[in-house]
Amino acid sequence: MVGRCHQVGRREKPVDPSAGPVQRLAHELRLLRDKAGKPPYREMAELAGYSTTALSQAAAGDQLPTLAVVRAYVEALDGDPDEWEARWREADAELRAPAADERAPYRGLARFEPADSDLFFGRDALARELLHLARAHRFAAVFGPSGTGKSSLLRAGLVPQLRESDGAGRPAVIRVLTPGERPAHTHGPALVPQDGELDTWVIVDQFEELFTLCHDREERDRFLDLLLGAREPDSRLRVVVAVRGDFYGHCAEHRELAEAVSHANLLVGPMSGDELREVVTGPATAAGLNVERVLTARVIEEVGDRPGALPMLSHALLETWRRRRGRTLTLAAYEEAGGVRGAIAATAEQVYGDLDEGQARTARRILLRLIAPGDRTADTRRPASRSELGPEALDVLERLAAARLITLDGDTVELAHEALITGWPRLAGWIEESRERLRAQRALGEAARAWEELDRDPGALFRGARLERAEELFGRQREKDDTDDLTLSERAFLTASAAARDAERDAVTRTARRTRALTVGLSVFLVLALTAGLVAWQRDRVGEEEAAKAAARRLATVAESLRATDPRTASLLGAAAWRIAPLTETRSALLGALAQPERDAFTDPQTGEDVQRFLTDQGRTLLRADGGRVTAWNVADHRRTSAYHVPSDAEASDAGPGGRFLVLTGAGSDTLWNLPEGRSVADLGDADLGATAPDTDAYLIQPFDGPGQVQVRRTDDGKVLFTTGVSRSITTAALADGGRLAALCPAQGPPQVWDTVRGRQVPGAWQKADKTVCGTGSGADGGDRRLRLSADGGRLASVHGTAVTVWDVRSGRVVADFASGGTTGFAQADLSPDGEFLATTDDQEIAVWQLASGGGQVFHRPLAGAEVTGLTWTPDHGRRVLRYLDRATVHTFDLTDRLSARWQSTPADATLLGPDGTTLATATRSGHGYRFELRSTGTGAVLARSTLGPLPSDTGDETPQLAFSPDGRTLAVADTTSSGGSLRLRFSVWDVEDRTVRTSLTTSGAADRPVSALALGAGGGTLLAARSASGGDAAEVWDTRTHRRSRTLHGLFGQAVAVRPDGRLLVGSADQYADVSSGKVTGWALADGREVTALAFSPDGTRFAVGDTTGHVALWDGDLRHTTGVLTGTADTAPSSRTEAVGALAFSSDGSTLAVGGAGGTLRLWDTAGQRLLGGDLPTAGDEIRSLAFGRNDGMLYATGPNVVLQRRPIAPDAAVRALCERAGGGLTRAQWLRYVPDAPYRQVCPAAH
Repeated sequence: MVGRCHQVGRREKPVDPSAGPVQRLAHELRLLRDKAGKPPYREMAELAGYSTTALSQAAAGDQLPTLAVVRAYVEALDGDPDEWEARWREADAELRAPAADERAPYRGLARFEPADSDLFFGRDALARELLHLARAHRFAAVFGPSGTGKSSLLRAGLVPQLRESDGAGRPAVIRVLTPGERPAHTHGPALVPQDGELDTWVIVDQFEELFTLCHDREERDRFLDLLLGAREPDSRLRVVVAVRGDFYGHCAEHRELAEAVSHANLLVGPMSGDELREVVTGPATAAGLNVERVLTARVIEEVGDRPGALPMLSHALLETWRRRRGRTLTLAAYEEAGGVRGAIAATAEQVYGDLDEGQARTARRILLRLIAPGDRTADTRRPASRSELGPEALDVLERLAAARLITLDGDTVELAHEALITGWPRLAGWIEESRERLRAQRALGEAARAWEELDRDPGALFRGARLERAEELFGRQREKDDTDDLTLSERAFLTASAAARDAERDAVTRTARRTRALTVGLSVFLVLALTAGLVAWQRDRVGEEEAAKAAARRLATVAESLRATDPRTASLLGAAAWRIAPLTETRSALLGALAQPERDAFTDPQTGEDVQRFLTDQGRTLLRADGGRVTAWNVADHRRTSAYHVPSDAEASDAGPGGRFLVLTGAGSDTLWNLPEGRSVADLGDADLGATAPDTDAYLIQPFDGPGQVQVRRTDDGKVLFTTGVSRSITTAALADGGRLAALCPAQGPPQVWDTVRGRQVPGAWQKADKTVCGTGSGADGGDRRLRLSADGGRLASVHGTAVTVWDVRSGRVVADFASGGTTGFAQADLSPDGEFLATTDDQEIAVWQLASGGGQVFHRPLAGAEVTGLTWTPDHGRRVLRYLDRATVHTFDLTDRLSARWQSTPADATLLGPDGTTLATATRSGHGYRFELRSTGTGAVLARSTLGPLPSDTGDETPQLAFSPDGRTLAVADTTSSGGSLRLRFSVWDVEDRTVRTSLTTSGAADRPVSALALGAGGGTLLAARSASGGDAAEVWDTRTHRRSRTLHGLFGQAVAVRPDGRLLVGSADQYADVSSGKVTGWALADGREVTALAFSPDGTRFAVGDTTGHVALWDGDLRHTTGVLTGTADTAPSSRTEAVGALAFSSDGSTLAVGGAGGTLRLWDTAGQRLLGGDLPTAGDEIRSLAFGRNDGMLYATGPNVVLQRRPIAPDAAVRALCERAGGGLTRAQWLRYVPDAPYRQVCPAAH
């Protein structure tokens, strides 16, 4: 018991118990406290475990306290908490009950009607797009998964816009209908245009009923013919249909319908975060209510991109409104309602639990009557008449309708939304356990209706197995549980069928003897029928496989067509095509997706004239300025993040720091405008915004023209960090992070680099640059000039005309100096944050140059007709992401695979991969010799080291020769060793597994008969060396076991040789091949006279590939008797004036795939049977490719070159799919699947994340 009052507390404001439930409960709580001696709230708080503020507010009468606080308040006063819980619930129910004239701002599971347009939020842009589509086409279709708001979009989005139209766009009449079971019969008159010049608009909602409820094909076709008549040129009918996405494929069953929906369709997908925010706050604001921010955030988090969640959200918001506290919708009320996932089930369970046993059975029967069970599709709702449900259902119908679980429209009863099917586990369980019965009941109902229409013709009755099954399911229903879920018509039909069956049995008995005579014949017929059935089943199976292949091929084509406009979807479609059917075409689509460097393309969905767009904040934000309105978009997730207003008399001329500022040009001068704060933060006067720091912390302003002051200012407060005077115009400028370094280009002078912290110039080689680097500033002397500082301030790049010069700021030295192949000069340029790469655009291509190698081009992509602005590197968790804006589209390239490879400071002189890709051998110049290393390609670890001597050659190169045996277990190395003061040729054979030299032999003639190429036979027992000499070229065959030369193949020579895996055939790049056993050498034009650069046998020796200097690859049989084709190889990767030679070739283990590597870094896969390119160019670092190998079991393709000694690329289909899924961040949604793959069941392209 709380002690009596010890001091006088603050006087509480009076409450009026007649003023409503909140003040009444507060008054009663005060009376309870008075009876307890009015203890201080401080003492009550110690007992209750709540603060004094929470307890005092509970009795303040401002808002209804939570139940937990009320119970604690009462317990602290020794009251009965259960009794007060009942009082609180009474007050809560009274508070939540709407007044007679009060309108709920949310529709719950019910759809929005035209009269609800003032509460319809979040779909404005989509509604306008639909209106435009419907006016451009006389027949238009809206597709989308269940629960995306198609019905509401039509009724509350499209219809109000049509009614507000003026002139010829105004409809004569708008008719909204759903097909039902007999659409042509029911709605035929509604499809006749009204007299006059204006169009009659027919909106068909739930178009899928045409396939789920109407089973009469002739009836369906008549209805479709009436609708599609709108497409006739002289028709005054316009039709808009809404179709659930999983019925997209059904539209293809009618040719004209398929054509119509393919030409004019709109896909309704999930809402963006901003649109969901409008859905939550818009109706509340319209009703004068407030929404807690945490509630809005929770809704956006829970709904996300779930396409079918809108009705569940609407229901949860309705229940939250019913549980509101005063004028505020709270998170607590939302959680109490069950949230998006639980609100429907909570409401339905509450209604069901309030029914008695008989009413509960009736409710189950009603709800199942309103279900159309799916056949390999999702379950759908079906409308039913009141008479079908029976008179005893009236009370239950009213209860279900009051809870908005069903809708009553005249004589029609229907589920409020299909979300109830999936959102209420009890109903889903009923459907599942009654699925077969429901299907049979629907068939029985249709048969009964046809029987009635045929005046109860006995020929329409059930017979045989259908009747037996119907009697089994429905015949004894009333005997079992005293209920009958059949209608009177259905029961009469079943009874008549049974009576007819009995009469027929009597007739059958009379003809039994004749029947026996036919038994033998029927048995024979049955055997034949079974055989035919088996053949038909096999044909169906083959047909299904062919259909899957056709769908996969079509999907591969679609993926290719989308690659430029929607790369993310294209990559997932490529993966999906392979999942559906593993074909050459689908593998090509899969690998093409893997090779695609463009990861995303985001197009501003808003259109209009005189629109300015700026890619800012290092490519993370797209700003769209249209008059006085500015919209900000998050480029990564395509989400609109903010909308701002700017003065309508000013024009946006440039982007400021980050995504928060714009430069506005007015009548007087330019200003830097803070978008979130809606105010000018800097009057630029006659100055220009010259540069922005990459981290957006600072910006630079410079004189517009001529001498003046250059200032670096801090973005947050505008504080001037640095000032310097200039005597000439500044043609370009740049800043590093934080504005710590500034680079200036005075007209006709060398660049300047300023340390803005210390206020002094930084010396460097740029100070000696030619005056053409900065130019005159007129633009007439070779185009624009651009200075770029890397974010860390380590590199400075100058782009002038077609030339680029890059300096290291710390050392002051030039690190790269190169030129483009374009004709108009560079238009855009940006240094990567670490200064390792420079991205540029010119009139031909976008390119990336590696500065460590002096400016080698490591990536390029044609720019056909693009208008590139805003080229920038975008920080993305260590990935190399490049973005640019082309008109209204932001293109995103992820170049991590190409740019993450480590380039060696000292290039390797020789690199060779083992045939199985597990081992890499390298030889690198070190002093007077070479450092030899054997490495694991899996770990990169060095397995063995050795020192090699230089190997003289005719070309002056002294690089040792390397050659693996076909099985990869042994490696041959040719170098020199000094013995007795003379230089001797040494052949060493390494045991790769043991990492030791198995044997070594030496011979004379290292200088006068140099080795040009080396090969090793199977098991390492035979070594073949091509050697040149004044007396003639030859290939020597050595037995490594006896260290003896077993044969000399005179006339066989070349810079490359290849031995067939069986060791019997040796081929040289100088157009000869030799039978090793007989020693016979044959001359043969392997590459049609072109210079051969690479040779490779397939592992089984049945195929042979020859690469040449033009980039072509000739394919031969394994015996070199005839060619099987010529591949483009790398011939089309560069202009004809500088073709890319083939640098390496390798066959997959089964010989079906050929990898081709180019001297310029191109890497491609070819299908050898179909001789077609698989996908596109695989990502590489741009280094010359000298050797290739397919991994043994890891699904990898390995490449090696002088500067990047090891590159790995996943090419096995499963590995490729995993890589694509990781890159895309998830697979295809069901909506996307239905749009692009309507003729195949949905499947997960990407495994679900755990």
